[in-house]
Amino acid sequence: MPETSLPPPSSAAAPLLEVRGLSKRFGGVAAIRDVDLTVAPGSVHAVIGPNGAGKTSVFNCISSFVQPTSGTIRLDGERIDGLPAHVVARHGVARTYQNVRLFPGMTGLENVLVGAHRTLSVPGWQAVFATPRFRREEAAAREKAMAILEFAGVAHHAGTLARHLAYGDQRRLEIARAVVAGPKLLLLDEPAAGMNPAEGAGLVELIRRIRAELGITVVLIEHHMRVVMAIADRITVIDRGAVLAEGTPAEIQADDSVIAAYLGTRRDTPAEAAAEDASDAGAGAKTGMKAVRA
Repeated sequence: MPETSLPPPSSAAAPLLEVRGLSKRFGGVAAIRDVDLTVAPGSVHAVIGPNGAGKTSVFNCISSFVQPTSGTIRLDGERIDGLPAHVVARHGVARTYQNVRLFPGMTGLENVLVGAHRTLSVPGWQAVFATPRFRREEAAAREKAMAILEFAGVAHHAGTLARHLAYGDQRRLEIARAVVAGPKLLLLDEPAAGMNPAEGAGLVELIRRIRAELGITVVLIEHHMRVVMAIADRITVIDRGAVLAEGTPAEIQADDSVIAAYLGTRRDTPAEAAAEDASDAGAGAKTGMKAVRA
């Protein structure tokens, strides 16, 4: 995979995202239990775990899609738990979802403009009457949306309906819509799901550029361990709703409790790794995780 040069995140800096004691219950079921998560500014932080471990519930609480049962969530030192989702978005949190959530009857440009319109400052009545100020801001939003489409590698689909795009391009378009408003924190929920190896490599490079060129901190949930190990500065492992381990990619790969939980044994030879590569798709369908190799 080609690499973009990235400055290492500062360990001395105050965390951009700080989650403490986060729990969420749905009736009698505990989706997540006492989860702590600390994300440094300028980092790429992965959250991994088996299917049903509670990873998406953590994202749902951070973005206020649901409210936590207990615990605190701070962004740049300010509590955002309990705030409505649109207010959390204005504070600088953007996200994508496991399943692509584009507007299928809109073009690529129109989908990104939906995200860009959050940055417009004109009152609604000026939009209704198309005042000169509104037209200026609208033109600036279109220019920015086109620039982000180019950045994400889908500018050639600006006039194409989203429903007609290939799956990998739909994923890129959804990411473009999420970053166009310039969030502080981008939550990516299984962005590589359904991608072939070439598309996954392109996604890794796009995430690197989002961090390096746009200055956006990224937290991603991902089952493809090759993607995680290629991009993440730190990894938090969640199993059965609780944090199992946290550390660098090398530390997680060597953690016996993580290996026992779902990563499987490390392969010693290239032949073993190649054989396992050939069966990744089937294994992923059964376990919800793509195997990691040392």
